[in-house]
Amino acid sequence: MRKLYKEIILGSAVVLLGAISWWFLKYVFYFGDLTTSRWVMGGFIFVFWGIALCLAMLLIKDKKILYGSFLLTLGIFGMFFNNEPFYYLVALALLFWAFVVASSKIQREEMVQMKLNFWRIWKRGLPIFITFLCVLIALVYYFSPELAKIQKKEIVIPRKTFDMVIKPLETLIIERLPEEISSIDTEAKQILKPQEIKELKEKYNIEIKEGETIKDLIYQLMEYQINTSSGPYEKFIPIGLAVGLFLALKLIGFFYIAIIILLSWLFLRLLVILKFANIEKETREMETVKL
Repeated sequence: MRKLYKEIILGSAVVLLGAISWWFLKYVFYFGDLTTSRWVMGGFIFVFWGIALCLAMLLIKDKKILYGSFLLTLGIFGMFFNNEPFYYLVALALLFWAFVVASSKIQREEMVQMKLNFWRIWKRGLPIFITFLCVLIALVYYFSPELAKIQKKEIVIPRKTFDMVIKPLETLIIERLPEEISSIDTEAKQILKPQEIKELKEKYNIEIKEGETIKDLIYQLMEYQINTSSGPYEKFIPIGLAVGLFLALKLIGFFYIAIIILLSWLFLRLLVILKFANIEKETREMETVKL
């Protein structure tokens, strides 16, 4: 098979697996409700795309095919995500730049090595590409409807967490209650006047039911206070979540890079066995300077 056809096949694999990866991102951030099996499938998709990218950046020497296939992959991204074109274009431009830099470093490292060390070759360029890929994924999450839903949801304090936190404060709370009250598990209606119960309903939308304790009332007041005071800071919630996702992806990226380099090496060995690729020895002239 001619070298040109082999490069086109590798470039096509980058485009196909990239398109499937974008589809998975769309499914995750726009539709959600993924089962464990689908998460596993998504992980495999990104691993196989990473392998295709590794092999392409190392083996495709024709810049038109190498960069053209990745540009086509980025174009397909726009078919899935186009709600914020300006920000996505900036992120895609940075990702393309990272791809160019990564592939250049990988091919340059391959050229200078006397005996091929594929870990060093791919490790030279992959981290910068993975970093900007994480930026793009975090941006998709930031503009996704799933994040908008989270922003609009009322903050709910887990009751077990509240009970654990308030336990050391029980003595301090009891000291500020009437002398006849010896426990915050006392029924709230025993210390609240009818007018106070009415005000709680009108001002805070808190309805004191039969059997509810002082602890229950404090829990409801705390939830109300958190949800009303978080208003001015709501716009920072999506940013914080997106940054958190980016940092989590960066942490996962350390393992992701190691896995795809190992699997890329195995796939390369398989391609050599199948005569799709070759490892050859070359005699090179090198300049040096000496005293």
